[in-house]
Amino acid sequence: MADEIRLGCIGIDSSHLSEFTKRIKALNESGSTTCRVTQFWTDGKHDWPNPADIEKWSADTLAMGVTRASDLDKMLSSVDGVLVLAVNGNKHKDLALPALERGLPTYIDKPMTCSLEQAKSILAAARKSKARAYSASSLRFVTEIPKLDFIKLGKIVAIDAYGAGETLDMMPDLWHYGCHSIEMVDAVFKASGQGPGVARVSAVRSQDRHLVDYEYRDGRYVRMRLERKGTWSFGATVHGEQAVQQFVVDFAPVYTRLVEGMVRFFEGGEAPVSLRDIVENIAVMEKGNQSIEESGAWVEVPEIV
Repeated sequence: MADEIRLGCIGIDSSHLSEFTKRIKALNESGSTTCRVTQFWTDGKHDWPNPADIEKWSADTLAMGVTRASDLDKMLSSVDGVLVLAVNGNKHKDLALPALERGLPTYIDKPMTCSLEQAKSILAAARKSKARAYSASSLRFVTEIPKLDFIKLGKIVAIDAYGAGETLDMMPDLWHYGCHSIEMVDAVFKASGQGPGVARVSAVRSQDRHLVDYEYRDGRYVRMRLERKGTWSFGATVHGEQAVQQFVVDFAPVYTRLVEGMVRFFEGGEAPVSLRDIVENIAVMEKGNQSIEESGAWVEVPEIV
C-alpha cells in the first residue's frame, strides 16, 4: 500500500463533501487507511438550492486541511483517486469522464447518473481505460443484510421493501432516492448469491409515495414502497422458499461502512459492487420513471452486459 493515497473531490454542492472527508480523515488518523482527501474542485455551477449550505460544506472541508484546486487537470495530475460528489446526477458523467480517461480509480456518488445512456458511457469509458470505478448508495452497506440466515431462507423468491421517497426537481421521481431502496434490495440478492437480472418494471406515483414492482428474468419479484408521508425509514421482508425474515435498517453505521468500502477500493481492493450492476440499477430507475409516465405500464429493462 502506498504511504499516502491522495484523493480529489469534484463538486461541492453536497453534504457528502465534508461528511466523506471527515470520515476518511478519522480513518487515516486512526491508522486504518493511508487515504486522505487533499483537494477539491468545482466548476462553480451549483445545483443545491441553499447557497449557505454549500458555503458551510466548503468551509468545513477547508478546515480539515483540504485545498481548493483552481484547475481540474492539475488536480487530476496530482491525486491518486477521485470522488465525484456533485449533487446532480445529470452531471456525473461529464464530471467523471476526465478522471476515467486518465485511468484514475473513481467513486461516483449516488445516483451514478440520471440516464441509462450516460451510465453505459461511464461503463464503456472505464472498460476502455481499465479505470477501476463504481458507485453506491449507503443503503448497500446496512448491517442487517449480513445477519440474514440465507441457509434457513433457502432460495429467495420475493422481497417486499420500503424506504424514504424524497424527490428533487432536478432528479424527478425515482432518481434522487429510489436508488437507496433499489440498491438495498440488490445487496440482499448479492449476499444470497442470486445476483442481478431485472427483466421488467412497473411504477406509479402519488402525492405521498411511489410504488414500484419489478420482476427478474428467473422469476424473482420485488415490491417496493418509497414513502414521503411516513417516517424516514428503510427495511424489507425477505421471502425464501423455506422461510421469511424481516429487517429494519439501523442507519447509524451505514455512512461509515460506505466510507470504509471506499478507502479499501482506493487502496486497491475490489469495488464493493460491480459497475455493471450499478448500470442495471440505473436501468431500473429509468424504466421505472418511464412506467410512471405510462400510468404504471410494465416496461422492459434491457439486459446489461
